[in-house]
Amino acid sequence: MTFDRVRQVLDDFIREGIPGADCIITVGHEQVFRYFTGYADRESGRKTDGNELYLIFSMTKMITSVCAMQLYEQGRFGLDDPVSVYLPAFARMRLSSQTPDMKEGALVATGRSIGGGKEIRQDGTAVTPVTVRHLLTMTAGLDYDLFSPSIRAAIAEGKSSTQELADAIAGTVLGFEPGTRFRYSLCYDVLGALIEKWSGMTLGEYMHRRIFRPLGMEHTFFGLPEEKELADRMARLYRFDEERNVKAVELANPFTLAAGFESGGAGLTSTAADYSKFLEALACDGVSRSGYRLLLPRTIDLMSRNHLEGQALEDFHLLHRGYGYGFGVRTHMDGQESGSLSPVGEFGWDGAAGAFALVDRRNRLSLTYFQHVHETGYEFQRRLRNALYQDLNGMEAI
Repeated sequence: MTFDRVRQVLDDFIREGIPGADCIITVGHEQVFRYFTGYADRESGRKTDGNELYLIFSMTKMITSVCAMQLYEQGRFGLDDPVSVYLPAFARMRLSSQTPDMKEGALVATGRSIGGGKEIRQDGTAVTPVTVRHLLTMTAGLDYDLFSPSIRAAIAEGKSSTQELADAIAGTVLGFEPGTRFRYSLCYDVLGALIEKWSGMTLGEYMHRRIFRPLGMEHTFFGLPEEKELADRMARLYRFDEERNVKAVELANPFTLAAGFESGGAGLTSTAADYSKFLEALACDGVSRSGYRLLLPRTIDLMSRNHLEGQALEDFHLLHRGYGYGFGVRTHMDGQESGSLSPVGEFGWDGAAGAFALVDRRNRLSLTYFQHVHETGYEFQRRLRNALYQDLNGMEAI
């Protein structure tokens, strides 16, 4: 297939200000489309060549979720285990008495923060303990305040490990009773600390042993590269301003809170080719091209189905209409509401600088899209997704 509509959309993105883009499509274990265009560094004139490294921000969450689900398959935890069983700092979480207006929240550099509060009980703590399921579904009541007093205090005291800063996040005053609302938050940074507890490894070590090395993801890691050869491959980072002009910004990841902290929510650097290997395995029922079993099919079923209901699902619909939220992924529920041409069950996530992941197990299909521009907006994702399914209109399963 030629994927003419996808190619046209990518070219349109460049005309509309995106400096450079890279897109890979796989069907089964075959790469059927690869197209990179534009500039990795517009100011220096360095063209995109497909080997660029990108800060993938919240695309990290899908990988963290898979790590957790691997350990779930091993029986290391239960979904409804209180987090305090493993991280005692999460016992008796404080709950806000404020109920903010329920409206779409402001962008917080990686997704949106939405949700509300609930009246607290007499001692000022939540009735419901924060569970692993609450972290996986963003219903814990946490927020995305990277500069909260508890985090600032921990860093000032020299604390920097993933587990130490997860304990600092426990100082958050919850915005609502756990399980009652959806709010995009630091849940996956706490989940990273749990993965360390369950596995006995650092988060980065676990990902390397169980995800990156077996999938052949040779250029995926936490933080910015120190080696000059890799540093020279970093795509320049940009941002759309209020007038929709693209401006270069400092190459930095604010979600790396301190040296030694590995953010399970937004900390990874990767390439489009590496990330495509990860999505390809998920699209093929958890098996990689080399035969490595990433997850069992039934575990992917669990991870990729909607787990929200009631007010929590209404909250999420302010972010993605027609979609629900699974474990670290959006999942397609209603094409009329979403305006998406993808089948029900299509799932994935995105990143703060515009990266986008799509997995369609029905068609054994994946799409990986990388760019490096903040404040792009979700309309770009809809256009690219629908161009893909228009190109695939002849496939029997669609």
